Amino acid sequence: MRKASVSRRTLTRRSFLTGTAVAAGAVAAGSLSACSGTEAPAPEQDGSADEAADVSKLQPQAVAAPEEQKFFQSCMGNCSGWGCPCYVTVRDGKVANIERAKLTAPDGSPSPYQETCLKGYANIERMYAPNRVQYPMRRAGERGEGKWERISWDDAVKEITDKWKQLQSDYGPASVAFMSGSGSGMATISWTSRLQSLMGAMTIAPAYDNTGMYCQMNHGGLSGLLPGHNEHRDIPNTKNLFIWGTNPTESMIVDYHLVSEARDNGAKIIVIDPIFTTSAAHADLFVPIRPGTDGLLACGMAQIALRDGKADEAHLRTMTVAPFLVKDSDGLYLRLSDLGQAEAGSPDDRIMVYEGDAAVAFDAAAEPELEGSFEVEGIAVKTAYQILLDRLYEWDLDTIADYTDVPVATIEELAKIYTSDLSLIFTGFGPDHYANGQTAYDAMFALADITGMEAKHGAGICCSDFSAATSQGYISTATTDLGEAAIPAPTVHAPHFPQLMSEDGLGVIESAPKSCYFYIVNPIGNEPDRKKWVEGICSMEMVVVSDMFMSETATYADYVLPVAFLFERDDIGSSANPYVKLSEKAVEPAFESKSDFDIITMLGKGMGFDQYFTQTLEGFLESCVTNPVAEAMGMTWEKLKKEHALWVYPEEPTVVGLNTPPLSVTGRFEFYHENVQPMDPNAVTEWDQRKESCWFWEPPLEAWRENPLFEKYPLTFISERCKFKTHTMFNNAPMLLELDPEPYIKINPVDAEARGIKEGDTVRLFNDRGDVTLKAVINPGCRPGVLVIDHGWERDNFIDGHYSDLSSCASWPRFEQDNWFDCLCEMEKVA
Repeated sequence: MRKASVSRRTLTRRSFLTGTAVAAGAVAAGSLSACSGTEAPAPEQDGSADEAADVSKLQPQAVAAPEEQKFFQSCMGNCSGWGCPCYVTVRDGKVANIERAKLTAPDGSPSPYQETCLKGYANIERMYAPNRVQYPMRRAGERGEGKWERISWDDAVKEITDKWKQLQSDYGPASVAFMSGSGSGMATISWTSRLQSLMGAMTIAPAYDNTGMYCQMNHGGLSGLLPGHNEHRDIPNTKNLFIWGTNPTESMIVDYHLVSEARDNGAKIIVIDPIFTTSAAHADLFVPIRPGTDGLLACGMAQIALRDGKADEAHLRTMTVAPFLVKDSDGLYLRLSDLGQAEAGSPDDRIMVYEGDAAVAFDAAAEPELEGSFEVEGIAVKTAYQILLDRLYEWDLDTIADYTDVPVATIEELAKIYTSDLSLIFTGFGPDHYANGQTAYDAMFALADITGMEAKHGAGICCSDFSAATSQGYISTATTDLGEAAIPAPTVHAPHFPQLMSEDGLGVIESAPKSCYFYIVNPIGNEPDRKKWVEGICSMEMVVVSDMFMSETATYADYVLPVAFLFERDDIGSSANPYVKLSEKAVEPAFESKSDFDIITMLGKGMGFDQYFTQTLEGFLESCVTNPVAEAMGMTWEKLKKEHALWVYPEEPTVVGLNTPPLSVTGRFEFYHENVQPMDPNAVTEWDQRKESCWFWEPPLEAWRENPLFEKYPLTFISERCKFKTHTMFNNAPMLLELDPEPYIKINPVDAEARGIKEGDTVRLFNDRGDVTLKAVINPGCRPGVLVIDHGWERDNFIDGHYSDLSSCASWPRFEQDNWFDCLCEMEKVA
């Protein structure tokens, strides 16, 4: 008798990989036999000739690949404001893949403004996330309780607009408010301003990064090409790159290749930051600085540059306001009209400078004095530069070293590096999250003015979004045809919203709004002093939130309206980018969601503005790129539809003062601000114009060691940007949560040991405003006395409390600014 043989099929690495590849392909095709519900037959065990045939039955049957389509799209993560271009693949009616678009610059080279990061790839998971708002909902329980009932779009629009009509009839147009944020920079978002203008509704304006942005505008003006000073593409041209108050490896990951290019070109990289960041890990020199003292460090560097003869007097005379004469009496510039030589306010009313032994019009002087005090026909004056020097020399280097915690020797080294060759400061919005943030930016600009380290390729200042290119030819037409139908309305900035609501008015605004429409914004998740925001929102009669997801703010709404995802609508993206990009609708809106354009059109008609909402989406988008500027740049609607992305911007990197002029009132870089006024005079009771006109340094409002509160709360709490989030966006992407699953607080070992805290312990941070409970991570990269948490987490992510409950809505009078970092607290281990 023949002995039966048993076939033993050996599983090798090669056969395993082959098998898994086949299985993966079958899954993609939707036809894996093991998932078909039919059990595969077992192979023969006797080694017969039929074995091969039996084994073949295990192989998946070939099926036709599903039809695929690709659509040009754009991310909307608001990371650097770019909206990175991409292609999305649609398979079986669903978005199945995202890939980077390969755009080119005018010279044919790959565009420097195109990346697709891990957040961009996570958009598929966000699009199909379980917390997508699926249909209009009306609150069915208490605010924040999470009880809802489904309603129709018709009922939602009627109930919302009926209430708005009643409120505006009883209390006036400003009884309804609108608030937007930075959740998307697409064209259709601006359509909301059409309805708001027709209603005369109040604006609740976010104040995320106003200090950094407006300091740039005050210094160099708002250019149509570039709001900041040096475009990001100019970074590789520098010899010394100072990364100061930003962490581009995390917060601007699509820009960081420009930093790498600068390093590859031989640039020295210096990082100045309170914490050892991932950017610092790649630096030649890391300088840990005490939070809130950046302006003093720049002051010390300027003093050393002056001492060493590094002032660029020609630049000061011709490009800055340095020689302009300022009257001692009122802080205004001396003009010809002050001497009866011109009509006040006329084009001939020139600012005066001092040359020789007389005051003359600035454009008539060859070599005006830079320093000094003078008397002109009985009027006491001094140069703007003299005022700056007097302010700088109020501080000696030893005091600067003590306050900044940067040794004098290091300040000397920084100054020498800065003045040795082309130097560029790459800053962000870290410094402006303290109430005294303008002291940092104004000092950086003054340092550049004094040394002439600006208006050159490779020399100047880049600042986050404000140094990204502004595409030409896109102009929102959402309100251009309204004329007198648009009703003027007040604006209240976010830091004063709690006061507005608690006091039922603010300055000349006699009453608080009774309703608010929140869109592309999540203030309860992002604004400081969160508990006051919750109280203010809950005091309203009706709150409406339009969003793709159930945000923290949405949970406190009366009505939540489902918004279509970007891939579910046609739109134009143009913010902070040299391209105008037409995003194609790839799939139909999921569930009952609608685009912002359609939602606002429905609400507009519900308010009775039918005649103003007759335009189609395509008609609106076409009108935004049909203008003389677009025509001059060669952009037409038909060309945009064909090519999807058009570079409509100069080829040369923009540098303010070099290839585009400063658009300040004087046409020069302004370290002295004549007659400077607060951003919102209505919200300011005390104002010192003379102090605010030129650089000075005062400590933060709260987070300072000399604050009496410091004894009770000796720790400064700050948050940092991370690559996994943009504000509270991307919190619903499983692939990102797998990498970064929960919030934690980073603590210096000294602070941890003093409180008996070990790695992984649960800790509670607290102050008089609130508390938050989360896990601890010991990190020697944090300064002693400074606690750091990743920005962007929401209430459900914390063990208890919320980190925004710790921060204050207090703001400096010059700028309406959210000052998250100006915050003291204490920490304890939770048993």
